[in-house]
Amino acid sequence: MAEFEPTPEPLSSPRGTPLTALSWADVQTRVAEADDFLLATTDPDGRPHVVPVLGVWLEGTVCFVTFRQARKARNLARNNGCAVTVPGHDVDLVLEGAARLMRNAARLQKVADLFPAKYPWWHPFVRDGEFYDPADTGLNDPRHVYAVEPAQVFAFGKEEGFSATRWRF
Repeated sequence: MAEFEPTPEPLSSPRGTPLTALSWADVQTRVAEADDFLLATTDPDGRPHVVPVLGVWLEGTVCFVTFRQARKARNLARNNGCAVTVPGHDVDLVLEGAARLMRNAARLQKVADLFPAKYPWWHPFVRDGEFYDPADTGLNDPRHVYAVEPAQVFAFGKEEGFSATRWRF
């Protein structure tokens, strides 16, 4: 993630009003505290593929997990451009960027340590650059972990006026 504080650019539809009250720090907090994440990837024929994923915010990236043979993993192997949407009660966030497969054991461990606090029912462990579920005693079902470093982030306000703001990196 960029080491500078991005400047918000108000966007609005003709009747909308810019969403100026939301700071970059607010955006990061909302992503870090979110329980719901939707990942959008592109199928080989150009059709969109959107699915919920388990995700955490770590050092300026959204980190999510998928089975290594899942459709989203196959899509990302062909085209790592994606969007992660974080729905909210008053503002929806969309983070656009490139998903990078994580293999660094120390960084993967940091991600694994964040999951039980957000998703108490899942305590993944790291082995050979992948996540495993503790119930997978035969280590037959590894999961890839991806990190999305946003290239740009949009915030769409849901109040009257349908406001929007963009941050670019």
